[in-house]
Amino acid sequence: MNRIPKSWMISALKKSHLVLGMTIGDVSQEQAQDIRDGADGWTILEIMCHVRDFQEIFMGRATRILNEDTPTLVPVDEAAREQMIIDNAYSQQNLRDVYKDYVRTRHVFIEMLTALEDTQLDRRGIHPMTGEVDVTTPIFHTILHDADHTEQIARILGKQLPD
Repeated sequence: MNRIPKSWMISALKKSHLVLGMTIGDVSQEQAQDIRDGADGWTILEIMCHVRDFQEIFMGRATRILNEDTPTLVPVDEAAREQMIIDNAYSQQNLRDVYKDYVRTRHVFIEMLTALEDTQLDRRGIHPMTGEVDVTTPIFHTILHDADHTEQIARILGKQLPD
């Protein structure tokens, strides 16, 4: 099977969290709690908490695929995402602590991926919304999720691409 090499996935996991860190590097706690993605959108702090918590969900999915025979993964819908904001008191958390937790989990995820044999990357699970997935799916989902929310934070901070 042709697949993106494991080393590329590890490299992307190592870099995507650094870019996110650079994006929030100058953001104060007050800004993180006040600046929103539109009138009804999430704050930077809520976005970071979401990214941190979903990284754990994605890593959990990869772990289940590795440890169980074709597990059925649990999707997280919009209502569940919104409830996480309330249950985990996103608005009361410290931006720097959230980022540190996110980085700590990222290192665990990278160590887990590094230790895998190539044959383990073929292990499969079932996602009710997308069907059969292999263990690389939650890895790529993590990388893409980082990119999506890094762009979101940069945009709401008013960062512009150079001409």
